Amino acid sequence: MKKVLFWALAAGCCASSFATDARVITMGRHDAFFMDEASIYRNPANINIYPNMVYGSYGYYNQDSTVDKENGNRDPLDPFFGAIISYSLNQGTDGGSQYPMLSLGAFFNRYDQMLDYVTPGKAKFLGNGLKAREKIYSPKGKIDLLLGYVMEKGGMIGGGVYIATQQIKEDGQEFETSVYKGSVGINIPVAKSMDLEVSINGGTITAIAKDSAANGSVYQNKLAEGDYFGTLEARLFSSLSSLNGDFVPHLRIDVLELDRSKTFDLGLAAGLGVNINIDKGFFWTGMEFLYGQQDSSNSTAKEYIGGRVSFGIERNIIWDWFVIRVGGQKELKYVSEGSQDGHIEENNPADASDNDLVSLGFGVNVENRLRIDVVASEDIAYTFTNLISRPQHHLFTRVSATYSF
Repeated sequence: MKKVLFWALAAGCCASSFATDARVITMGRHDAFFMDEASIYRNPANINIYPNMVYGSYGYYNQDSTVDKENGNRDPLDPFFGAIISYSLNQGTDGGSQYPMLSLGAFFNRYDQMLDYVTPGKAKFLGNGLKAREKIYSPKGKIDLLLGYVMEKGGMIGGGVYIATQQIKEDGQEFETSVYKGSVGINIPVAKSMDLEVSINGGTITAIAKDSAANGSVYQNKLAEGDYFGTLEARLFSSLSSLNGDFVPHLRIDVLELDRSKTFDLGLAAGLGVNINIDKGFFWTGMEFLYGQQDSSNSTAKEYIGGRVSFGIERNIIWDWFVIRVGGQKELKYVSEGSQDGHIEENNPADASDNDLVSLGFGVNVENRLRIDVVASEDIAYTFTNLISRPQHHLFTRVSATYSF
């Protein structure tokens, strides 16, 4: 465990390892094979790696002609902020270990991926195609509450809850939308140079619209009511001196049950990766096997099998406080659906989403305390002159920051 803490701190001195969600987007789109604070929402034990830290994001910005204003300017979506406060329970030893240590975290307005199923306008929304009277309201009051504890010998444990809910009664109508999630995790040393991280997340989603008509009849649209989801994730950081980094096996299993559509979704990702500390920077790469199935009572049963290759690299250039990052991922899946012939799907190579092919970003590190990270728009190399020639819709798609105190 001390190895993990040292790795995170040492890399942060040269390449801002304490970066934000913006860093993950520019470092291969996901963090399965390296440590980043974005992992604290999946494994709350990891908040102990980032003690006494304020963390916030402006949210994300993608150009959308349906909501953009006249010149392509609008506010970003889903900003959030929060903080982690840590307290050493070993205050009486001068110069000794700070463990045991207790950490508390609270984050507000963070958008969890499960909200896609109960938020109108999202591709996964369960109510796409509903009539006006069947309106579903988006959940509000999004909050993460996290608790972590470091044992005397460095083992970490943690737990957390996520709540997003909305309940409305108006004109004889009742609406309820919610996502409730709980998480537990560990991050413990299992050998001299190995640390095991395991986390379990699970919860329920609800989306109901009920209309009491004047004649006493009741119409109810129930997209979901206590339908469950869950995630099991594990990875092992094994230090390799020959690489000056870690060898990282990773496993993730996702399940989702939707009673209304008689659907049970299963997703599996398993792979191997490495992360390496390079001169004034950091590099990682990995390969994963992907499998998923969606069983239902109709002809839309779906199954896919495929793989993903991804990488990310960051390095200080010109000045010690300036970091540039590039990353990318490629997914290929063979998909069979119902009685139809199979076909190949891939992640969109250039749609400005968080799941497309390549990314570019920058970071600023002020005295290893204040860190600001941005994700560059994918057309920045072609439109940068618009800064002086004419209005440009946007140059960056995310801006986020941390401050350690």
